Amino acid sequence: MIQTMRLFGILAGIGFLLAGCADRPESLATKTRERIAYSSLRASNWDIYYFAKPGAEPRRLTDSSGLDYDAVFSPDGRWVVFTSERRGNPDLYAIDLQQDGMPAPRLLIDSVAMEDQASFSPAGDAIAFVSTHSGNADIYTIRFDPASTATMEQATNLTHDEGGDFRPAFSPDGARIAFSTDRDTPPQGHPFFTFTRQRVGEIYVMDRDGQNAKRLTSSAGWDGSPKWSPDGQTIYFYSERPREMVGPPKGPILGQEGGFRIWSMRADGSNPNPVTPKGMEALAPVITPDGRIAFQARSGFADWKIKSVAMNGSDIRLESDEATNYWNPDFNAKVKAMVCHGVGPTNVKTQAVEEVLGPGPLLAADFPADVDLPDRTIALYAMRHTSGFAAHPRTNSAAVTIEDQAGTRLVRANFDGSGEQEIFQIPGIGIVASTFNRVSSLNWSDDGNWIAYTQGAFFGQLTGKADVWIMRADGTGRINLTENSDANDGLPAFSPDGKKLVFRSSRGGQIDLYVMNVDGSNLTRMTNDPAMDTFPAYSPAGDAIAFTSDRDGVIDRSGYRTTDIYILQIQPDGSPGQIRRITTNAGHDAHPVFSPDGKWIVYTSEQGGISDEEPPVQEVVFGPQMYGELFAHRLSDGLTVRLTHNKWEEGVAYWAPETKLPN
Repeated sequence: MIQTMRLFGILAGIGFLLAGCADRPESLATKTRERIAYSSLRASNWDIYYFAKPGAEPRRLTDSSGLDYDAVFSPDGRWVVFTSERRGNPDLYAIDLQQDGMPAPRLLIDSVAMEDQASFSPAGDAIAFVSTHSGNADIYTIRFDPASTATMEQATNLTHDEGGDFRPAFSPDGARIAFSTDRDTPPQGHPFFTFTRQRVGEIYVMDRDGQNAKRLTSSAGWDGSPKWSPDGQTIYFYSERPREMVGPPKGPILGQEGGFRIWSMRADGSNPNPVTPKGMEALAPVITPDGRIAFQARSGFADWKIKSVAMNGSDIRLESDEATNYWNPDFNAKVKAMVCHGVGPTNVKTQAVEEVLGPGPLLAADFPADVDLPDRTIALYAMRHTSGFAAHPRTNSAAVTIEDQAGTRLVRANFDGSGEQEIFQIPGIGIVASTFNRVSSLNWSDDGNWIAYTQGAFFGQLTGKADVWIMRADGTGRINLTENSDANDGLPAFSPDGKKLVFRSSRGGQIDLYVMNVDGSNLTRMTNDPAMDTFPAYSPAGDAIAFTSDRDGVIDRSGYRTTDIYILQIQPDGSPGQIRRITTNAGHDAHPVFSPDGKWIVYTSEQGGISDEEPPVQEVVFGPQMYGELFAHRLSDGLTVRLTHNKWEEGVAYWAPETKLPN
């Protein structure tokens, strides 16, 4: 059965915070419910692999069509604990290796939050892990009992910190836990991609009960994923020190600057030294049974294998095979084996941007997943795409950009990849074609007959040329509505009656909101503020516009302001009315969209922080801005509900009315 969301906590300043992702149904029985389809920057299919020895033929331990990752051995070598999103949100499962064939995973904790990044105690009686149960990523411990399923009420929160705490690792004597955290450095704008947000993490150590936390590292970039030596005298970790000047990405994955090496330091943080050779991209260190340092190593921007080196950094050895990409190794001294996660079989139609998210379906395999709001049920559809996706308002289909080195195609396809119909293609543009000239920010008219979109400099600020285009759903009648403007015009959204478009533009010397008729006439300026007003969306009644602005934002260390959600009332004559601020969170809030009845808005938010260290996410999967969990906000009383819990960026959402879903 589909689980429903449960009340689990209070988040200061926003009222009750609810959490919800649920079991994916075995089949979609015909049911009437609203839908929220949203872009989700995630991989397609990862499985857990077992290697009996270096370079051996791997044994695949999982066959879920979605994401299984972050596997670790129990100390006795019998169990493998890993994270799976097969229920729509990340949960911890255990596999008994004494079972023949492909063992059935056992759910360890029944929770609507995220549980991930497990680490066994030396005695094997407990695990430490990361959960968003408290509202952000904290480190918990719980008794390891694969014979039963626990709840988060049985777990102990060790960190209770407003920052994110990640990747716990027990010391060999079980008395201490090393971990990474971003608690010491506030988020800031990326120095090259100004619209993104970045954090920095350091290594800490604390007592097993969470007391006496002590910071061990201090560097300009990330220090993460600590692992203890068998004698407890040394901690290994990855680091990007000394951090070099950040520049354009080395491949289509924005934010992927690289430069990470494995380092060692004494358990008190002294005497740090690099272990892996300079120039070899290395993350996720672990000690092998024969006393080497293993890690995930990258060649190019998207080719990852498990390798190891001797303690002095020499004698590079391949631990995995060459068949696919692998990440995050763990070894067991008793069975002399390795587990890791890697790319699983993917034999489906791909509408995603394959070069940056990998092959796989547009709709993530673990979805749809139901979540309950107080007054309705929502079916969540996580769509593997970036900025060129728009869900149809009435059917389970979408307009989707497919980008490759040749350029960009715009197609319409069902969520499952079937029924693809090409609308148009433009050579030489798109992120894979190494240009910021893109087709993006798609939106349907409410009747499904028209599509508006942006073509030009993606997020070009004041000077990057971009235009608002409109066309019929089949691609005919395609017109550039802002051809005579040299500004950055984009992010269009239709009025409910389909007669007007609201969009953002820099034509006035600052980024403001404008409304025009769908033929480009009757241009009206709706905001006039030195700040950036963007991501507009009409209310269902057409009497208001929700938008994102940094007009009240907090200035970070890079000089960039955070953004919040606002609602602009529209006067009966179409002129702008009062503006009301909706969110007051410390980080970014963006991409607001109204519910079909106008009582709620859904938006992406940074208020829950991040749920994993940035490098293991950003260096592997397209993740340019580290915010983006979905929240729903009820306008009548401010009730705020968290809809998603994971480490992936959730982007633009589309909230569609009740519709009949197929079997």
